[in-house]
Amino acid sequence: MSAILQLATKYEVKYLRGGILDGLSLSWPKRLAQWEAREARATNAAGVYEPPRAVNALELLPAAFYDLSRSSPSACAAGYTCPLTLTTHQLSDVDLLNLLRGKEHSSRFLSTFIVKELEGREPSMSCLYRMEPDVARRRVCQAAFEAITFEILRDINGTICQRSSDPLFAILDAELMQTREDPLGRLNSALRACEYCRSEFGAAVDAAREDFWQRLPTWFGIDPVAWS
Repeated sequence: MSAILQLATKYEVKYLRGGILDGLSLSWPKRLAQWEAREARATNAAGVYEPPRAVNALELLPAAFYDLSRSSPSACAAGYTCPLTLTTHQLSDVDLLNLLRGKEHSSRFLSTFIVKELEGREPSMSCLYRMEPDVARRRVCQAAFEAITFEILRDINGTICQRSSDPLFAILDAELMQTREDPLGRLNSALRACEYCRSEFGAAVDAAREDFWQRLPTWFGIDPVAWS
């Protein structure tokens, strides 16, 4: 596909180039909602090693680089070996450096989110337990967020998904684990805040993930105009 795309670009076969880029954009979209649909299909980042820069398709790179950054640094540097041709594709030194820098930025964003939105999070003004006379009952929601913080710091996300880092999912998982059932269909009450506290936290999660997504071009050294 890479060769065809490069030829279509070189000879300005616009309908062919557009069709190929439309297909690739399903894997590496510009919008967070499209990324969520892509994640449900569980595609991979192998194609990022192909030369989107060479065909002036920079709009694919932010999502593709983030996708690849979820692998370990050694895996990113090693490249991708096609199982059919046994050809190994690797990033250029510049792109590899940009990818590793972006990976660091995304990890720092997650750390900031944990400190800002989880550690010591105060209950909602409408919290169902706010006026409880018993101290333990009054701290139910605070305790839930403390437990969620602990779960994230244990890198549950990386262990389950076999990725060294996926901050975008980890932020979402901080909300999802409050309503996730175990194999027996039971909720973990230690991770469950009241409806009002969950709602406010959910809004913070949505805002943080959208902010995260919009920062990708800058983090990975790509002109943000290509994504606008």
